[in-house]
Amino acid sequence: MWAWLMPENERKKIVGYLSRCSDRELRDILFAVFQVRRPNPEEDEYNKNCFFLGTASSLLENGKGEPKHWGAYKIEAIAHVDREECGENVPAIDWGFCQFGECQQCGIAVRSNLKHGVCPLCGSKVYMS
Repeated sequence: MWAWLMPENERKKIVGYLSRCSDRELRDILFAVFQVRRPNPEEDEYNKNCFFLGTASSLLENGKGEPKHWGAYKIEAIAHVDREECGENVPAIDWGFCQFGECQQCGIAVRSNLKHGVCPLCGSKVYMS
């Protein structure tokens, strides 16, 4: 049986809080965690690895009156805020992660609520539209 390090009621409070966060606040909290937490740090000499926040989406491909058929999932990493471009005063408006792009360095699809971001995998600047 798995033993949690935290009492169940405390975990429920944390899950409840995170569930109520805006997309932007959830992104910022998880980014802070992922900066200090990696899945396999013991492999650093031969394997780059990281946790990252992302989205997965699948579009409905059938026509009206046809059986439901979903397309392949598209995975997109949520970009970090580009503090050099945005400064510390990130706009308070949260439209969700409506900006899309691709990291020119590592090739992963990225999205953000801002046009300028930083790839969470390789750290390269990314412009989204």
